This record gives sequence, structure tokens and C-alpha cells, in this order.
Amino acid sequence: MSNMSSSYKNMTEQKRIKSVSWVLVKSYLITMGISLFFGMFLFQAILQREVNYKLQRGDQEALNTVSYFITRHMQESERISSDLATNLLFQNALSREDETNIRLVNRLLRDSLVGRNNIRSIHIITREGNVISEFKEPSYLKNDEEFLQQFDLQAIDKEKGSAYWGIGTNVLEPKVGNTLYLARVIRSKARLEPLGYLVVYLDPVDFNKDCDDILRNISMQVIIKDSSGATLKIPDNLELDNLEEVIKWKSKEYHYIKEGSKKYYYTVQEMSILNGMIMGLNIQARTNDNMNTILLFAVIMNIIFLSGASLIIKRKVVSPLKNIADKARVIGKQGKLDTRFTIDTGYTEVYDITCALDEMMEEIKDLVSEVKEKEKLQKRLELSIINHQVKPHFLYNTLNAASILVAIEEKESANELIKTLAKYYRACLSTGEDTITIEEELQIVKEYVKIAIIRNPNIVDITYDVDEEALKNKIPKITLQSLVENSIKYGIRKLGEPVNIHIDIKLDKPKNIMNISIEDDGVGISEEMIDKIMKGEKLEVKSGFGLKAIIARILLCYDLKDTNEVIEITSKCGEYTKILLKIPY
Repeated sequence: MSNMSSSYKNMTEQKRIKSVSWVLVKSYLITMGISLFFGMFLFQAILQREVNYKLQRGDQEALNTVSYFITRHMQESERISSDLATNLLFQNALSREDETNIRLVNRLLRDSLVGRNNIRSIHIITREGNVISEFKEPSYLKNDEEFLQQFDLQAIDKEKGSAYWGIGTNVLEPKVGNTLYLARVIRSKARLEPLGYLVVYLDPVDFNKDCDDILRNISMQVIIKDSSGATLKIPDNLELDNLEEVIKWKSKEYHYIKEGSKKYYYTVQEMSILNGMIMGLNIQARTNDNMNTILLFAVIMNIIFLSGASLIIKRKVVSPLKNIADKARVIGKQGKLDTRFTIDTGYTEVYDITCALDEMMEEIKDLVSEVKEKEKLQKRLELSIINHQVKPHFLYNTLNAASILVAIEEKESANELIKTLAKYYRACLSTGEDTITIEEELQIVKEYVKIAIIRNPNIVDITYDVDEEALKNKIPKITLQSLVENSIKYGIRKLGEPVNIHIDIKLDKPKNIMNISIEDDGVGISEEMIDKIMKGEKLEVKSGFGLKAIIARILLCYDLKDTNEVIEITSKCGEYTKILLKIPY
């Protein structure tokens, strides 16, 4: 440590490393200077915003004027249609609907057209669905069904006699194009029952001519949109192509459309009489070459000075700290404990931090190495101890049984028992590894069961249900044999009656888990003991020792911490015990 401190002092004196305070103050002063220099350009931006605000107010007032004029035009048509719909002579003729009265209806429609240039055609839809029409100019098309399909009669009914406005093309005059139309229910004054519908199409030529006089004075073009989304352009030939595709139909907002270097501003308002919206486009493109030049110069200077300020701050302050952060990130992601933080450039505080981090990395490296060695040693010791706890007692008991058989002159049984025991231990010790395949483990179980049956013919009855795909998967050695031994040893309810054991091994491929189930119909395990086994607590009896050993080996083998991840125990005293092992593969 003393050598490091002295080398640090020498480096400080030789390179005159500056403090972070000095660097930050200097960087701050430079940045402030740049900010003050650009303060003069802020006024230009504010001025531009104020100009845009005034222009917006002007466009909104102009659109208000246009909207008011169009609304008055539509209200005049509403008045004419209302007078006709409430005319008693007209209602009486329409209610009878014979040939004489239809001629009378036609005459009244013609009278309504006389002297009214703003109306293109008037139509009556009778209760029976017939259409009676009169046109400003002769039309020879007649298609009642197609005409009726143009209208949403339910929407017209909802207006309860008031005018319903929409935009569309009259199928009986398709060449005329889109125009405004109104529709209303004709209701009998005497009985208040509906007699039919009145439809009035405005003349688009006359309507556009009246609107053009106003729009020309305010340099504006208009698009009207009804509740169904249909649009009407005034005039027909708009200044900009594909204008309808780029409009943002948001009321009371100011937008612009850019075409080359020009900007065309438009505003949108609601149009209550149509239950729709109206858009006004100012066709005078707004360009200001002087202002654009100033703004361009300001942008260039802003980029230059901000880049300079950024480079100064990055080089003097941020870069050393970023270097430390990058190295720390490498250590965190890749675990490279040999990484060193010390840098040759920077300032005093950075050097102090890097020296402290280097010392800390050395200590961490030593601690990690020590912990890994301890864990490896602990695992080897625990596996060795557990294996020795599981194996010796079985050998002693079996040899003791063989000696008894010899003593009572059951030499063939004793010979068979010793041969089977030899096969059993050959299977156990053949690989010399801590884990073996399911196929090898099942062979050990079968040899063990065979030994148990030789020793006591009526002690166990065992069945198997195993996925063939699982046979090559590995588990800790003697796992199944220990569980089977537990079932035989502690599961017999009554002497002379065998304990029935079923082994089921299935693969859960989506979870990469091998489920091993060992179920017996023995005496069962109490809830209290199951709880102690799952918690790893000390047991007062030995019946749960095998389970504790198996759990410990699996946790160590697969580097798991939670007992619930590897085993589930369900049991009912006097009826059954089922143990489910969940082995990763």
C-alpha cells in the first residue's frame, strides 16, 4: 500500500493531474459562454412563433367566415325543404299515392325548383319504396332500388323530422359528381305518421361558384367531410395533389403540409350542421428566404459550438468515467476478474477511484477462487459421505441372510443370493461415477428386489412404466434403489402381505424435466415427518433418512437450492405414499 501511495504522489506531481472541480468549473464556464452567445438567436425563434400564431388566428377567422357562409346556404335549403314537407296539399297528395296525386306531387316538386338555382334535384321516397323525382335539367335514368341504397334511412329517422346532411353523388345524375344533400322524414300533420322521405341535392356548380367568390378573396381552399367520411372539395381542382390523404382531421389544431421548400398551412373545425368537419387550406405558401438563411446559420453555429462543448466535457470529465464504467460492465457480464481500472490520463479523483477498484478486484478474485475451491471440496465430501451411508448397511444385511441360509442348509438359495448380490454390486460399482443412466439404475433396482424376494418371498410386488426415451438420461446412483428399499423396509403393513410398488418414469419435454414417480401401498408417512423432510430438519426416526440423502444428492448434483424444485411427497397414513422426483435433463 505504501508503494502504491508513493507512486500515486509521484504521478500526480509529474503529470499535474487536475481535480474534478477544476475540470467541471472550466467546462461549465465554456458551456455558459456558448449559451449566452446563442441567446440572440432565441429572440428570432420567439418572433417566428408569434408570426405563426397570428397567421393561425387569421386562417381560423377566414375558415369561420367560409363555414358561416356554407351553413347559411344549407339552412336556406333546409327552409325550402321544410316548407314543402309541411305543405298540406303536398302531404294529402303523397298519402294517397294514386296516379292523379303522383302528378300533383310532381307539379309541387317542379314549383319548388323554379327560381332556385342552388337546388339540383328533389326526390320523394314513398312508404312503398317508390321514388318520385324532379330535376333542374332533364334526366332519363330511373333506378329506385339503387337510389334507395345510397341512404342510411335509420340515421335519417333519428333526426325526427330535422334535416340530415350528407355528401354523395346522385346515382340518377352520376356525371354531376359529389355534392351536398339533405334528407328528412315527411310526417303527416294530422296523424303524425311518416309519409315518406324528402331528399334534396344541391347544385355543385352554383354552390362552388358562390363559394369561389369568398375563397378567392381569402386565398383559401376547403374540404368538407361528413359523418360517414365522404368529402367535398371546393373548388374541385385543389392546389395540392393527394391532399385528402395527408390531412389530420383534428379540430382547432394548426398543421402544415410541406411540398419542397414551401409550407402550406391548414386548420380544421367542426361543422355541426353536417355533423362533420371542415378544413381550410391557405394556398399562399409561406416562405421567408431571409429568415431561412438566419435559421440555417443559427443551426450551423449551434451544431459547431455544441459539438465543441460536448467534446470538451466528454474529454475532460465523461471519458475517464465512461472508461471505468465500460470495464465494470465487462466484469459484470463476462466475469473477467483480471481486468484493471488504472488509467494514465484523467484527474485526481478518477485515479483514486481506479486504484481502489484495482485493490478491490484483487480481493474479489482471491475470495472467488477460495469459495470455488471450498464448494468443490464440500461437494466431493458430501457426495462421498452420502454414498457410504447408503451402501454398507445393505451389504451387511444381505451377507447375514446368506449365512443364515447356509446354516439351515439352504445352499442353493444362499448361492443364488450371493450371485445376485454380486450382480447388484457389479451394477453399482461398474462405472465408478456419481451418476448413471436410468437403464443402469433400473438394473440395480431389479437386482435389489430379487435379493429381497430371495430373503423373503412375500415381501414385495413391483411394476414398471418407463419411457424408452428416458432410459439414457442420468440420475445420481442408488436413487431409485434407496426409494424402493424405503418402501419395502418401512411400508409393510402386515407380515405375509407384500408391499405393492409402482415405478413410473416420464419425460416433460417442454420443461426439460424427467418426472420419476415411486408409489407404494404401505403404511404411509405422517404430515409432520413430510414437513420435516422438506425443510431438511433433523429426524427422530430413521425412516426418512433415505429421502433426506436422496434430496441432498440431487440438490448437490444439479446445483439446486430449493427442495421443492426436486421432490414432491404425498401420503396418507395406512393407505399409500407417492414420491415424485423432478430431475433436470
